[in-house]
Amino acid sequence: MPRSSHVAVEPSAATGLEVPGDRPADIVAFEAAMVGFFVDAADLLGVPKSVAAIYGIVFASPEALSFAEIEARLDISKGSISQGLRVLREVGAVKEVSVKTERAERFTPDVELRKLITRFLEQRLQRQLDSGKARLTVLSRSLPDLKAAETETLRTRLKYLQAWHDKARALMPVAKAFLKLTPA
Repeated sequence: MPRSSHVAVEPSAATGLEVPGDRPADIVAFEAAMVGFFVDAADLLGVPKSVAAIYGIVFASPEALSFAEIEARLDISKGSISQGLRVLREVGAVKEVSVKTERAERFTPDVELRKLITRFLEQRLQRQLDSGKARLTVLSRSLPDLKAAETETLRTRLKYLQAWHDKARALMPVAKAFLKLTPA
């Protein structure tokens, strides 16, 4: 299949994390655009840029990538790659693939969105919600000693925050049930 020799990548697509190496320009441009897409999406979720870049480079590759190949394609430290792959495995975003002729583990994206979201909800969001309850209790007990009207304003805001938290906790079982009902 012929490749075009000139592919323009929008400046916003490149993140500066991509390393061109000796791969063709159109492949590097595609990888940069994919990494940029996932870095932008991850920013909304508070996911580290390096984790998003790793997922993006793995997602952009038609073949499973080894640790060394990920390192060669991204300007990220070995430690960040190791930690990022651990996080991505935890949430089920990447799968390990073994190749009989190689010792190195290879990684490929798990593209089942339902599984990815379910794992994210269970492992990340649920943990945050559980710790949030205790933090809200501490916050309500540690209101500063202000004028009565100011203290009441802060108390009212904390009640809103508690209500938001309670609604988010109530939505967790509904979201999990919905994900089980939707087809893959």
